[in-house]
Amino acid sequence: MRKIIVASLLALGSAGCGLISSDVTETPFDLPPKTYSFDSAMFGVPSVLSQDIPCGVAPVTDCCMLPGADCATTPLTCEQNENGMMVCFGQMTVTQGSMTNLAQEAPKLAGFTGYVNIKIKRISYQVPTNTLDVDLQDVELFMASSTSDPSPMKFGTLPGIPAMMTTSGDVILDPNASTVFSHFTQDITVPFAFIAKTTVKASHAPTGRIDVTISGTLAASL
Repeated sequence: MRKIIVASLLALGSAGCGLISSDVTETPFDLPPKTYSFDSAMFGVPSVLSQDIPCGVAPVTDCCMLPGADCATTPLTCEQNENGMMVCFGQMTVTQGSMTNLAQEAPKLAGFTGYVNIKIKRISYQVPTNTLDVDLQDVELFMASSTSDPSPMKFGTLPGIPAMMTTSGDVILDPNASTVFSHFTQDITVPFAFIAKTTVKASHAPTGRIDVTISGTLAASL
């Protein structure tokens, strides 16, 4: 009889453990969405690239030798375009940033005080508008103390987006993404910056604009 009672208690304990979720103390909440607009007017394409310039042979063997070119500021390379011609391309780095305050922008965190553990459940992106007539290279995502922070910490990447295409998907998270988020979100009352950075390659002044919205689901626990 004693053996039966002990066995029953052990079985009940095992079943009870199975009913307790490790997520029971977590509060899921939406990452406040942030939209970044990359407008062709802000790309800073060198004026020398007002049109496609053939290169690789005389008279233009080196795109950096073009009148008015400054390859220290905007690198110029000789590459093949979509028509198979070798032309000069400029490479322009474009950065957009915005501040986030979880205590003010995430209502579900209203009851949290002090230091909080923030876990990434999912971070995604959507491109609702894209009239840009050139491809957008991979977009790197960073967190920082401010939009002008000289040492932002990278946490993820959006794959390149073809010209004129609207799309959506999941952000490719870096292996240390959780550590980066923890560093900037442990005190939810302290604002931090999200920064998006990409490189635009163009053989002439592009036109149009692309909007990229970052959102997702996080979880908070004490």
